[in-house]
Amino acid sequence: MQLKFRDESGEHALNVSRREEAWLVATDGVPGATVVTAAGDGAWLVAGPDGARRRAWVVRHRDERLVFCEGRVHRLRRPDPVHADEATGGGADGPDLHARMPGKVVRLLVAAGQSVVAGQPLVIMESMKMETELAAPVAGVVDRIAVVEGQVVAQGDLLVAVSPPPAD
Repeated sequence: MQLKFRDESGEHALNVSRREEAWLVATDGVPGATVVTAAGDGAWLVAGPDGARRRAWVVRHRDERLVFCEGRVHRLRRPDPVHADEATGGGADGPDLHARMPGKVVRLLVAAGQSVVAGQPLVIMESMKMETELAAPVAGVVDRIAVVEGQVVAQGDLLVAVSPPPAD
């Protein structure tokens, strides 16, 4: 089957097929296929075309799949052809930063009143024994920090409230 997914680096065409106990995933512009098999402990074993082997975890969140691999979170979402312009704008989820999954706040990287740019790391969270930087979805000013370091949060909890930057 052919799928298109959008992540932080853009839109990608994927050709996914089943072979015995594995999935073969061929990505646009990448020679060879990635082989994905279930590890039996909730993880997936990913063998790339370069021969490198990695462990990954996948969590379903609304219409997205969050893929945790090598200390990074990759957000995969099927592009919505009706709202394609909104999908590329980055603001569909609003300006505030929410926890994408349950975890513990390890470190706060900003303070209330601080100006931030889109993509700037705001919080480091630990989830599933991996630390992940969560970035500002939009540019603005930090209105308030809704958590403290060491706090355990649920998926969807507000972490940092951000308002648009002041008009010049």
